[in-house]
Amino acid sequence: MELLSIGLIVVLIIACLIIVSVFQKSHQQKEIKRAGNKGEAIFNNMLKSILNNEDVLLNNVCLNTDDGKTEIDNLIINKNGIFIIEIKNYNGTLSGGIDDYEWTKCKVTPGDNVYIKKAKNPIRQMKRQIYILSKHLKNNNIWIWINGYVYFVNHNSPVDDECVINDIREFEQIIHKSQDKEYNKNIINSAINLLSK
Repeated sequence: MELLSIGLIVVLIIACLIIVSVFQKSHQQKEIKRAGNKGEAIFNNMLKSILNNEDVLLNNVCLNTDDGKTEIDNLIINKNGIFIIEIKNYNGTLSGGIDDYEWTKCKVTPGDNVYIKKAKNPIRQMKRQIYILSKHLKNNNIWIWINGYVYFVNHNSPVDDECVINDIREFEQIIHKSQDKEYNKNIINSAINLLSK
């Protein structure tokens, strides 16, 4: 009888630990999503200040194609092409290389607790988005150049690369810089109609 009681207590403790673990993971995912949404809102307000009448901004574009599934934070379409902007609102210090699959996030709280987590490399994520979007457009007979960028709200990118945007004015120059090839309204409207669905 005593052995049965001990076994029941062990099972109850394990069940409680599982419930607490699931709750903590769910809470962490909500906090990450909340931080991401806050970062996107900050960037979108800045972004709207640099757009002109010819620029079309699409937010949270979901693509589910044979080549993959992705959600693109921001797309700008204008006569110079399509510009993907991936927004990251990571706190703390990031470390990793441009080609690494994952980066490390290190955050120290005011109480000197250190939290280390892994995060997908947003530059690789953005390059994958370019690939999927490019194939999707070509499959629909839309031939338009795509550029991709990552904006770190807290300016804490571990890499220095032309695809990392540190200043909204820098991005304004990129999207409005005259190109050798400008796309006509038919191509632009076809891309907008396809991606607005």
